[in-house]
Amino acid sequence: TQVQLWANILSMEAAPAFAARSRRDRKKERTRRDIYEAAMRLFARRGFEAATISDICEEADVGRGTFFLHFPNKASLLYEFNRRVAEEFRASRKEPRGAARDELCALVDYISGALESQAEIMTAMLGEFFSSSEILGAASERDTALPELICEIVERGQEAGEFQRALHPRLVAASFLMTAGAILSGQVFGRDEIAPAEVRRQFLQLTFAGLGLDDVGPVAVRGAGRRRGRKPDAMGKSK
Repeated sequence: TQVQLWANILSMEAAPAFAARSRRDRKKERTRRDIYEAAMRLFARRGFEAATISDICEEADVGRGTFFLHFPNKASLLYEFNRRVAEEFRASRKEPRGAARDELCALVDYISGALESQAEIMTAMLGEFFSSSEILGAASERDTALPELICEIVERGQEAGEFQRALHPRLVAASFLMTAGAILSGQVFGRDEIAPAEVRRQFLQLTFAGLGLDDVGPVAVRGAGRRRGRKPDAMGKSK
């Protein structure tokens, strides 16, 4: 359940960022990457719903047992997507770092771009992901990359006095990801119900100001002027 996921995320201990990996760990990582890439190729050809786990195993040249060792089901391939996004975003950051608030906004846009590049596949995957209590319950153990990244950004903002210290970074990360996931999987707004730029504005308003009266300001209006009536794809991006 979502309550279980929140409890798991809040009890999550961040893994060392640069822990040494054994040869076995590196081999497992390569296999996980191979399965993910094979699955995405297959989804691009057949669609997410039509491709089966057996099809993915054949495409990746692995057994079903190997698939399930890494992913409980098709939708849990989102774990690997999230891990890649977190790794790529970390690598894209340049020193000196800017404000933590700007970095969190940049992360929203980075995730949006990654989702938009394969929108139909990711929409279907997100929908199944957030409808499965099994996947949600396992997320804190298998999908730590994005929560850890958000915690890191929040902690830096708290240390710099940008964000209030009264909120635990893991609670912020859980709220951020659960809200984003609900929006992206269609649980909040229907198709064409609200303009993408307004979705993004309200999400950032909720993230930075909550239910208070302070407005998040011009940072939230990026994308204004785009045509209405286009499906919100990823936090204010249009397809």
